[in-house]
Amino acid sequence: MANSISHTAPASIARRHDLDALRAVAMLLGIALHGAMSFIPGMGAFWGVQDTQNHQAFGVLLAAVHGFRMPLFFLVSGFFTAMLWRKRGLESLIRHRFKRIFLPMVIALFTIIPATWIVSAYVKAEAGKDRSSRVVSKESSAIATAKKTDIVTAATIGDVESVKLRIEEGADVEMKGPDGSTALHGAIFFGHAEATERLLDAGADARAVNNNGDRACDGVYAPWGITKFIADMLSIEVDQQEVELGRKQIVEMLDERGISVGEGPSDGEKLAGLAQLFLFFPLFGHLWFLWFLCWLVGGFAVCVAIGKAMGVSGVPAWMTLSVWRYAWLIPLTTIPQFFMGQAGNSFGPDTSIGLFPMPTVLGYYAIFFAYGVFYFDADDQSGRVGRWWWLALPVAFFVIFPVGLSTGIQGENPSRVVSVLCQVAYVWLVTFGMMGLFRSLWSRESTTMRYISDSSYWLYLAHIPLIIFVQYIVYDWSLPAIVKFSIVCVVTSGLLLISYQLFIRYTPIGTLLNGPRRRSGERDEAVDAIVLDAEKVGMTSSV
Repeated sequence: MANSISHTAPASIARRHDLDALRAVAMLLGIALHGAMSFIPGMGAFWGVQDTQNHQAFGVLLAAVHGFRMPLFFLVSGFFTAMLWRKRGLESLIRHRFKRIFLPMVIALFTIIPATWIVSAYVKAEAGKDRSSRVVSKESSAIATAKKTDIVTAATIGDVESVKLRIEEGADVEMKGPDGSTALHGAIFFGHAEATERLLDAGADARAVNNNGDRACDGVYAPWGITKFIADMLSIEVDQQEVELGRKQIVEMLDERGISVGEGPSDGEKLAGLAQLFLFFPLFGHLWFLWFLCWLVGGFAVCVAIGKAMGVSGVPAWMTLSVWRYAWLIPLTTIPQFFMGQAGNSFGPDTSIGLFPMPTVLGYYAIFFAYGVFYFDADDQSGRVGRWWWLALPVAFFVIFPVGLSTGIQGENPSRVVSVLCQVAYVWLVTFGMMGLFRSLWSRESTTMRYISDSSYWLYLAHIPLIIFVQYIVYDWSLPAIVKFSIVCVVTSGLLLISYQLFIRYTPIGTLLNGPRRRSGERDEAVDAIVLDAEKVGMTSSV
């Protein structure tokens, strides 16, 4: 079929330097994204550090990057997966992904993820000590702390003085954190009765739901095991008797106000809660994307086997390359997007960091991964997909994004329908626009970009503990937020690049992540042949 994707590999598979660079930049944007977290109001209860110089503009930056970064990454991963399969076959593909993805993920689960928890706990504890040591009296300490604490964080940690001051200053009591939880969610969950009363008196809604669909008042029945686990993650000291007594007072308080919380969860609800634990237990942290890749590569292998058995010849090339691709990509992507971020105040896909991937999130990324597979087979030598990048990117960033973000914050129908459509249109326009931009900039090999591409995998794997620690160092500096944000990103990236060059690139760890690398003058002909052959098919593109 002349206009469809075939099952035979191109005679010569050229390395796509532009997509390799794009994959690396998508990785490194994650460092900028996480670097911004401490500067976003309301992040203190969910992130290791809350900077004193926070601003909502960093929340907009997070939304803009998050709205396209990982979908773009999975598309490029699908492309390189198809490239390796066509050249080496399915068995070699699985072995390669096992070495480059699964093994690093398992090792990181026992090293980087625990390090993240330890650093987060340490900086939270030290930040608390720092605040106390800078004042000369208990009263001035409370005022100083309150001035730095947003209402969501204050309610979650039970800081009644800060909650009171924020309310008096006119803070939005329905302000939501990154998971859609309000201040009342945190106060009730941890049994802070006085903070709960203050919020209710200020008009907080006990029936407000977060991104998981949990009402604030449902927190009174949260199991102690889950409560303790989340408290440890957030470095909040809790006592079981105090929490249970506080929750009992809250139930009575809600009952007096005519708000019923029911009689506790049924057996079925308890089972559903256990399933939620597997879905939301933060096992993988920022490495969830590696676990998703394992699932997607496994699904790819199954589809290849089924396609071979059924003699499926592929999809028509026009579905991948022509403008008509939007006619099926946007409606298809809208389906999982509609079921994500239902609590509002969010832009882009949900994040799934549990043992069981959330079906909607996995299905969402599977669409981008599959398109990447189709795109490889379509053999877009003329760059049709990104041809209009100079128009697509401005429209996406300056027209669609603002509309989608504003309607998403409102979170009500029909505004939410508009927001979902904008989010889907945004991600595809930016994805194709970035593909076109990088094709125009890096279609040829660049030594610098190749080094950045090689190092990006290590930088992203290891950056979270370091970036949290650097954020802690600067969190109370009297400098503009943008200056401190720049310091955080530059220092973190610089230190990780040094560690990559000295301890990773030419070591077994570097070989595991990117394949063999040799210092100049140390290569022999056999190694050169192996590396060159690997590079031709993108095998050194780790993910």
